[in-house]
Amino acid sequence: MESKKIAITYLAPTIDSPNEIFKDLNIFKSILPWAKDSAKEYFKTQRSKMFLVPYIDDVAPIVDEYCIKRAIKMYERALKSKNKLFRRLCSSEKTVAWIIDRWINTFINLTSNPAYKDYIDVSKLKVAFNEELGATYSSIDRAIEFEKLHNLPKEQIINALRCVWKESCFDNSLDKEEMKELCNQFDLSLKDVFNTNELVETRIEKEQAKSGHFQLVFDFKPQDIGV
Repeated sequence: MESKKIAITYLAPTIDSPNEIFKDLNIFKSILPWAKDSAKEYFKTQRSKMFLVPYIDDVAPIVDEYCIKRAIKMYERALKSKNKLFRRLCSSEKTVAWIIDRWINTFINLTSNPAYKDYIDVSKLKVAFNEELGATYSSIDRAIEFEKLHNLPKEQIINALRCVWKESCFDNSLDKEEMKELCNQFDLSLKDVFNTNELVETRIEKEQAKSGHFQLVFDFKPQDIGV
């Protein structure tokens, strides 16, 4: 049985309320090892992601810390904006599944999108033969890498940010507030990047039909950006 399914089947039912996952960080943390194992299983099935498998043990603690620091903020944002997480808070099973998917998407973004401030260049990670000796990309190196991105032409940065938003429609890795924060890191507003005061969250989700088969469903949610 896949790690994600095990977590949903056996761990989630032990959680009385999905809201407690975010209010009690010990519960939140208990899900993360399952997310790590799920990521490893997923990457092994994706040709374009297989190269990430050897780096999982080194990068996982960074992803764990990244998610833990943002857990309460993600929960508060869900209650305020009624986003995808909010729609999952109806059950512990759906919430656990969302956190695992979020962890995997965060791993991919941190290692694949140079536009992220906390981007990790895995090519500079030294994967040791002994797992305990794995070295991570230092925060100083990340800061230097991020500074290099600031020196790119403005149009190139804008195009990159638009691509990040477009890709997030498929992996649900960003919502409007997170995209706004990402733009702000480059001293840009959402209006600077998208030329509009309204950003539409388009989410492509997999839903089970009555026939038992799965179908793709488009979820459109207009968001007022403001200025």
